[in-house]
Amino acid sequence: MHELPDGRVFVDYGPTSMVITARRQGAPAVDLAKAAFPLIQDALGEIAKALSVLRQYPGEGDFSQLEGLPRVMAEAVLATGEETLTPMAAVAGTVADAVADWIFAQGAEFVAVNNGGDVALRLGPGQQMRMGILPDLNGSISQVVTLRAEDGIGGVCTSGLGGRSLTRGIANSVTVFSHRCALADACATHIANCSYIDSPRVHTCLAGELEPESDIAALRIVRQVEALEEREIRQGLEQVHQEALRQLERGNLVSAAADIQGLQLWVPEPLNNT
Repeated sequence: MHELPDGRVFVDYGPTSMVITARRQGAPAVDLAKAAFPLIQDALGEIAKALSVLRQYPGEGDFSQLEGLPRVMAEAVLATGEETLTPMAAVAGTVADAVADWIFAQGAEFVAVNNGGDVALRLGPGQQMRMGILPDLNGSISQVVTLRAEDGIGGVCTSGLGGRSLTRGIANSVTVFSHRCALADACATHIANCSYIDSPRVHTCLAGELEPESDIAALRIVRQVEALEEREIRQGLEQVHQEALRQLERGNLVSAAADIQGLQLWVPEPLNNT
């Protein structure tokens, strides 16, 4: 755990690489950020004990006995209605939520917990945060949005090619803004997966060929995408658009942005640009 010059705290612990920003009365609340470390340890331990169930698909596993954070993970995945997601699709967002909730409850007025790119936000009255959107996970910021307390956004997560996790789609990125980070995490993974198209320019393999211990080892994932024809890009974007609308109707997201090889879309509409 390291305190950064600007008052943020960096935590590198097991699979967690997290940057915690907390402010109280307008000043960095470094003490609160550091005090959250035992919570991260406990969260990972709690999840580890339930891994055998959390690595199963909804149609296979019995999630009814799960409690605490493992139950939150399962509920986030079940909310999407997607049978090919295991609760592990929401693990990073769930841990970020837990840390953000605790710090906010201790009196912070502004909290941003960035867990490897999955960001849990807790904004008190009058607070706002400017956030950059990466259309390509290996590229640069294309636009900046301002998230305000009244927007009700508690989590922002991105999934796609080149990210930390395997993807089954062709999208460079799908960024989801939701009320909770766990839900944004599951939705981003799922909607990015929905961008897949059958094309000789899309190269796939079994997830287990790249990561033998993956919870989706038996499913095919996209490992490389060549330059696509415009009709193929638009087909992938349309699939993202339709699924994002379904998740919006379910109440699982506030907004979503997607990019496939430079073509972009927002659902339902762009957030506050700055």
